[in-house]
Amino acid sequence: MNFNVDKPMSDELIDIFDENMNFLGTAMKSQAHREGLWHKTFHCWLAQKDVNGKILLWLQLRNFDKDIFPGKLDISAAGHIRAGEEVKDAYREISEELGLKLNKDDIIKLFTSKEIYEAESVNNREFQMVYMAMVEGSPYKAVLQPEEVAGLYEVDIDEFCNLINERTDQIEAKGIKRNPDSSYTLEFRNVTKADVAPHAKEYYNKALEMIKRFVTNSSLAS
Repeated sequence: MNFNVDKPMSDELIDIFDENMNFLGTAMKSQAHREGLWHKTFHCWLAQKDVNGKILLWLQLRNFDKDIFPGKLDISAAGHIRAGEEVKDAYREISEELGLKLNKDDIIKLFTSKEIYEAESVNNREFQMVYMAMVEGSPYKAVLQPEEVAGLYEVDIDEFCNLINERTDQIEAKGIKRNPDSSYTLEFRNVTKADVAPHAKEYYNKALEMIKRFVTNSSLAS
């Protein structure tokens, strides 16, 4: 079964499923978002441990013209899984969006979740394939994809967890913000929960706990 629509320039063909993740056919991403067709997305959280032992999490600032969560701080790198593509092959999003060179084996599967997001012109139903990867260096060295990413910041993962669970009102983030001329500005900013993409609290808590566990165990192993 194929769902046929005209293809905008930024559109792409994706696989479509029923609510139990049984494959139905293919459709354009724009149609899936408009009609609420279930599809798969790739999420990859990037983290590192600093010299003081703190786990730092990278947050992407979504472009302000995005249909979903415009101008919000969100998962480090994310995107749609193309029709016929293996889930792990979507790690290309890390390179496309942030200019980082990681191998497929660098990403670790955490879990799969479901999310529904409805807005005036969007009816989005996703199976989210959630991964993580360890990074080195600083967000300052990233090369941001102009069509997708407006900035990249790092936060203390424990502070971010406190923000999500409303144990604090704001935290500090540092990173880069892309300017209209595609240059970058180094920026320190205060982040409130309203600045963050409104994924379910359960999603955030599960992802953050699994990331902390992985980074801690990796450090012990080394």
